This record gives sequence, C-alpha cells and structure tokens, in this order.
Amino acid sequence: MSHTSHAPSVASNVSASKDADDKTEVDKNKDFDIDPSTGRKVPHKRANEAYLVHQRWLEKQARIEKRKQYLRENRPLPPELQEAEKPDFSPLANFLFSMIVAAFFSVLIFLLAEHLAKFDGSNPDLPVLLSIRGTVFDVTEGYLYYGPGGPYHMFAGKDASRAYVTGCFQTHLSHDIRGLSKEELQVLDRWYKFYADHKTYYKVGSLKVPPLDPSSPIPEPCQGSVDQKP
Repeated sequence: MSHTSHAPSVASNVSASKDADDKTEVDKNKDFDIDPSTGRKVPHKRANEAYLVHQRWLEKQARIEKRKQYLRENRPLPPELQEAEKPDFSPLANFLFSMIVAAFFSVLIFLLAEHLAKFDGSNPDLPVLLSIRGTVFDVTEGYLYYGPGGPYHMFAGKDASRAYVTGCFQTHLSHDIRGLSKEELQVLDRWYKFYADHKTYYKVGSLKVPPLDPSSPIPEPCQGSVDQKP
C-alpha cells in the first residue's frame, strides 16, 4: 500500500514560523503603550491611559505654540508643522482638564448635582461629564454623542441612572432606581461597566446625589420608552 506524505514543505514551515513570530510580536505589543514624552514602552494599564492622553495633549499644545512662533517670525514652516492644529479647549477648559487628570492620580473629585449640570456640553469651554450610579465619567471624547444635538445629550450633566434602564428619556432622567427589578439592575450594571471599561471615557469622581424622600412615589412607567443596550 502506498502512503501519501502529509509533511509540509520547508517553505511552508518557514512561512508558518514567521506568521507565528509576527503574531507573538503583535500580542506582545498589545501589552504596552508608547509614552509620547519619552518614546519608551510602558505597561498597558487603564491607570496609564489618562496620563498618556495628557502627554499627547501637551505635545499637541507644544506644536501649536511652535507653529505660532514660526508664523510670527515669518519663518518657513517645517514639514511637521505644515498642517494647522486647533487647541482642544480654551485655557479655562485646559485648566479644568489638568485638574481632572491631577485628580485621577490623587483624590477623585466630588461634585454636587448643580455643579455637574454645568458640564452638559452646552459650554464648549468645559469637558462633558455624566454620572451613572453616582460615579462621574468624562465623556468629552464622545462629544458628537453627548454634546448638544447628540443622541445621548440627555445623559450629560446629570445622573440619569433610571433612564438607562427604562428608556424613558422625558420622565426618568433621575438617579432614583427604586423599584427596579434584579434584571433591570443588571442592565444598569452593564451600562456602568461600559463607561468604566471604555478606552476614551474616564472616571473622574463621584456625585453627591440629593437624598430621596422614601415616602415619595416611585416614578411611573412611561409610554414610548426606547430600548437601550450598552
């Protein structure tokens, strides 16, 4: 009986080995980020993300200022400064951003509801913040979604935990989660995890929510609720 050889060729072995090495290298790179201030690899951790974002922001501001200096002196722009870049925020917002980053590494900020309301995206000089389950997240990177005119603008500047579950965007924009079922609370947990694990949204503090009157009625179900899935 003749036997057909199933041994792979030398070329295919080399190709498979190279593919495996490339995949290993990609997997290794997933474990690291590049610190723009030094060009060195740093461990990929959520705790590093806000720092890295801040470093990239600082580099961008430095490029903007350098370009302005070249233009003031009527000097030809080098290739890396040919394209104009706009500052992300005004000086006031930059200051607030620095405070938020500092808070991230020290003590998280605490906000009152009336303070949080100022960060609803209506003021372009301020970051966009929202709260869910009393935890405040910076969602400025999602301005198209959470800023004025965006589909989720109703969540900005407040804790609307109940509406995440019920989809009642007119009457349930409240932190009042009384009466929600176990399954509904699990949905709320998934929304919280969505923000907590997001690559460009960051936890910046906690909201001191006003106390609820236990004798007050639980919000009634609404008609025309919108199903929300994290």
